Amino acid sequence: MRVPSVAVMAFTIALAVATSAGAARDGIPHRQVADMLYELAYANRTVYTRDIVQRLANEESVITASEHFRDEKGLPLPAQMFRFAAEELETNDFWLALRSLTPINFGNGPITPVEEQGLEYVRDNPSERFYAEEDFGGRRNIVAIYADVASVEACISCHNAHPESPRRDFEIGDVMGGVVIRLFIEE
Repeated sequence: MRVPSVAVMAFTIALAVATSAGAARDGIPHRQVADMLYELAYANRTVYTRDIVQRLANEESVITASEHFRDEKGLPLPAQMFRFAAEELETNDFWLALRSLTPINFGNGPITPVEEQGLEYVRDNPSERFYAEEDFGGRRNIVAIYADVASVEACISCHNAHPESPRRDFEIGDVMGGVVIRLFIEE
């Protein structure tokens, strides 16, 4: 398995940022930019979840993954790693987040009616993508939402066992939420 280098990931993000601001002007569709950002985020999330958390915490039991990873000297949960990476992006052109209709952390629920509509859509149509436009924060933007599917045991065992989880019956292949990408459009 080949893991993309930090330089390749940084180049991809730089390309996407440069493209998103001028997408309409330069003829590159905003949806294509959102899809590129999603593919990068998805690849990183999959590698971390499958090759780090699933292997080290669930299969080999050499370290735990916990929302309190600093205190417990463990691994951050995949959702936390996703959020940390999203927070490192210093741009006003776009942002990404994990959202769910049944979040453990209330702050990870949909924050607009469009996000709620998109999460319902990808829950019911996991192989499809949801796109919409809306005003957010005083700016026009494209919202793209992609299904976040439980791919390994680490996903479902954590969510099903968490004391604050509103849902405890996840199975491999279930849609647990969605990756939300918001591209701000210059007008």
